[in-house]
Amino acid sequence: MKPAAFTATAALAAVAIAASGCTVANSGGGGYDPDTLRIVLSQEPPTLEPCESSLTSTGVVVRSNITEPLLERDATTGDLQPLLATEWQQTSPTEWTFTLRDGVTFSDGAPFTSEDAAFSIDRAVNSDLQCNVDGYVFGDEVLSLRTPDPQTVVVGTTEPDPILPLRISFVEMVPRTTSTVEKVREPIGTGPYAIQRWDYGQKLVLERNPGYWGPAPAFGKAEYQWRSEGSVRAAMITNDEADIATGLGPEDGAGDLGVPFQNNETTALRMQATEPPLDDIRVRQAVNYAVNRTGIVKALFRDLGQPAAQLIPSGVVGYNDQLELWP
Repeated sequence: MKPAAFTATAALAAVAIAASGCTVANSGGGGYDPDTLRIVLSQEPPTLEPCESSLTSTGVVVRSNITEPLLERDATTGDLQPLLATEWQQTSPTEWTFTLRDGVTFSDGAPFTSEDAAFSIDRAVNSDLQCNVDGYVFGDEVLSLRTPDPQTVVVGTTEPDPILPLRISFVEMVPRTTSTVEKVREPIGTGPYAIQRWDYGQKLVLERNPGYWGPAPAFGKAEYQWRSEGSVRAAMITNDEADIATGLGPEDGAGDLGVPFQNNETTALRMQATEPPLDDIRVRQAVNYAVNRTGIVKALFRDLGQPAAQLIPSGVVGYNDQLELWP
């Protein structure tokens, strides 16, 4: 679910179904380089610009692979975990102070300092680049930034913001030499991988970053291809042309190689409560009562999902475990 939906404040979710995704993993063989992980996606990333990492098609490749944020969220608990920042605290009603990790370098060998962190935040939030993360996470907020020393960055807001660290976790770090007048297609980052080559329209290859500050990734290379049809992606798995395929449905033919997993997507029908007859709450309630969520999950999702009482799934900020499913 995209938070942009929050702008339709008069809308009512009549149908909400939390669906599990389906990814396929292949044990491999076939004479292919065992040090290369082959991944097939549903579409080619339109860009690897880090400030667009909140776009699924971009973030699935760039985020925490090529570039990294200061903090990251635990996928199970939702708690913030240290990454490029080791500590953070609210040091005044309108300021948060982040302490950066020592010994981090970008893949080109340049050191990562507070100046890079401040630059990255300023570029993503305060610039005229119209980054997706700006409107998606920060809205009209303009942040102030200070760097008292190379390991400390202080982020200020116009009003007290108790969840600023969560917002900052959406911002990927880039060198302060990155363009501020145009978005970049192939970024430099601090992550475990760097771009080896991108044959546009055909293939994208990442290679292990030898100077990575954290544990070395298991594979020396990651090779991405893209096919729009789910059945084609599934066939690449069964024919040992790829090791992982994402976004498959049970009807695509992966068989026992299909692996369901919980994701944060909810399929929903929205109704505008300002338009007759939907401006009558009784009509909206009647639609809610009429929808067979259990039948939809069984017939369309092959039981790879569950009826949902709300748009926000568990593990996402705002989830309310007290809301009950409409009968």
